[in-house]
Amino acid sequence: MKLKSFFKRLILTEEKIVQVFSPINGEILVYEDLFGKYSMRIGGVSQSGGLVVDIWKKAIEEIRNLKLEIRNCLILGLGCGNSAGLVSQKWPSAKITGVEIDPVVIEVGEKYFGLRSIKNLTIVIGDALIPTSYKLIPTNFDLVLIDLYLGQNFPKQAESEKFISDLKDILNKEGIVVFNRFNWGQYRNQARDFEQKLKHHFAKVWSKKTVSNLLLFCQ
Repeated sequence: MKLKSFFKRLILTEEKIVQVFSPINGEILVYEDLFGKYSMRIGGVSQSGGLVVDIWKKAIEEIRNLKLEIRNCLILGLGCGNSAGLVSQKWPSAKITGVEIDPVVIEVGEKYFGLRSIKNLTIVIGDALIPTSYKLIPTNFDLVLIDLYLGQNFPKQAESEKFISDLKDILNKEGIVVFNRFNWGQYRNQARDFEQKLKHHFAKVWSKKTVSNLLLFCQ
């Protein structure tokens, strides 16, 4: 690391090292901190690395406490693979299917986040909003993780009756779905309203707060 870069990261805690443009997500930025750890931001919001890792760690801890056997996992909104890596660590034999709409995000994940090194991960580049359309996935998932933000926008289609019904169709009877939602400012009421909506579709719905987000667990 160059001396100038070192002091820049020491003062600012991180340095922007990559700036690319995606037709889907727009500007994508990658930052590196003083310890060589990366984070990716889209629309001014962290989408991989940093706080995102902490959010999914909390989700995985909650799922482990349920003593579920995770053999097949689906991730809608794979991003750079933070959640996939954590699933692989906790359940090494689990088969993981990760769906990501943006090829540029996949490229960033491969270069800076070790995406391709995640064990038993199948990457599907496609629209995660149509969960019954992928030929590679089984219809008996034990775990579905959903992180579908494009920048700061959570698609309305992901709150639709059709989408929720499709999720239930590919979920095991004992399986669990986890939604990651923003829980600050204008997004707080949106997250809580969505939680109430989910209660009309699943027998059991509960939430866990993180520093900035709300995790919604559905069974």
